Amino acid sequence: MKIKDNFWCGVILSVVIFFVLYTIITIFAPFSYFSLTRDSSWVYIVSLIPNLLLSRFMLVKWDLESIGRGMFFTTLIGIIIVMYIVLR
Repeated sequence: MKIKDNFWCGVILSVVIFFVLYTIITIFAPFSYFSLTRDSSWVYIVSLIPNLLLSRFMLVKWDLESIGRGMFFTTLIGIIIVMYIVLR
C-alpha cells in the first residue's frame, strides 16, 4: 500500500505523534526519576525529538517529501512555542 504524499498528512501525523508521546510521558513520569513537578519543560522537548527524526527519514530515505516537509514545519512551530513557554 502506497502512502499518499501530502503536506497536510505530515502536519496531522506530526501533531498526533506529539500528543501521543506527551500523553504517554505524562502518564508514566510520576513513576520515574523525573518528576513533572520539578520542571515540566523537558516533556515538550522529548515529545518533539521523534518528530525531527521521523521527518528526516521521510525527506531523505523514504522519498515522502511533502509529508516530511509538513512534519518539519509543524515541529519547527512546536519548537518555537516551547521556547516561548520556557523562556517566558
